[in-house]
Amino acid sequence: TDRFIIMPGRRPYRQLIDGVPRCAWLVPEVFRKNYSFRAANGDILQSTYPKSGTNWMQYITQLIVKGGEPINYVEFIRDVRLVEYTDFADWEPTLPVRLFSTHLPLRRETMNKEAKYIYMARNPWDVCVSMFRMLTDVSIYRFEDGKFEDFFEAFIESDLGYGDYFDHVAAGYALKDEPNVFFATYEELQMDTRRTVLRLAHFLGEKYGRALEEDEGMLENVLEYSKAENMRKVIVIDLSASEIPEWNNIMARNKIISKHGYEGDKNKFCIVKEAKIGSWKDYFTP
Repeated sequence: TDRFIIMPGRRPYRQLIDGVPRCAWLVPEVFRKNYSFRAANGDILQSTYPKSGTNWMQYITQLIVKGGEPINYVEFIRDVRLVEYTDFADWEPTLPVRLFSTHLPLRRETMNKEAKYIYMARNPWDVCVSMFRMLTDVSIYRFEDGKFEDFFEAFIESDLGYGDYFDHVAAGYALKDEPNVFFATYEELQMDTRRTVLRLAHFLGEKYGRALEEDEGMLENVLEYSKAENMRKVIVIDLSASEIPEWNNIMARNKIISKHGYEGDKNKFCIVKEAKIGSWKDYFTP
């Protein structure tokens, strides 16, 4: 009888660090150094699985802290540190609080009761589709011509370098009732932005909550500047250069480009896309 051999499909590139699949962008030495990072008193740390509204929530947080003042790209990346990606030993933030962002799950043993934590979750179907779009666009993943079916298998098997989606969200959800944890979903932020922004502001500090409650203009600025169409003009990554040395080293080493580019420039990648709920319906079959 004939035997049919089913060859495994191609998968996005990820690296192994100490035997564990990790994101292609990581510098192993920096990752090992910061893996067990513990936020200091007063720090604000945001945790998300990739493509769960990471930059949206971080942008809103910065807008609140800055009193609704507009933020350009240099300010956006200067005033937050990505825990596992960058070295921040000599970092001097310009904001009154230190902001951190990570794609690592929250772990109770590395948390500080005097720090604040933001966790943002998004439904897995939209996360999967949004990740597929990004990983087929940016060359570092070596998946520009990849198929969704192959990507989906890698996503389900937690083989993308970010750990298991469901474990990640479960860890955040388990902490949602802690007084120093703010848990929100992409969907509630999308459907009731105003209410979620006010809730976040009060969590960050009563002075921020009161400021937005008492100044309608300031609140409107936060809501307006954080709309997808406005963030799309700001959060555009220059793949050929960066304000952060570690990013420069990574991009120079990998010669990263964007397949679709930004306004025709393949050296630029706009990280904000549709920013809507339900895109998964265009990819998944009933």
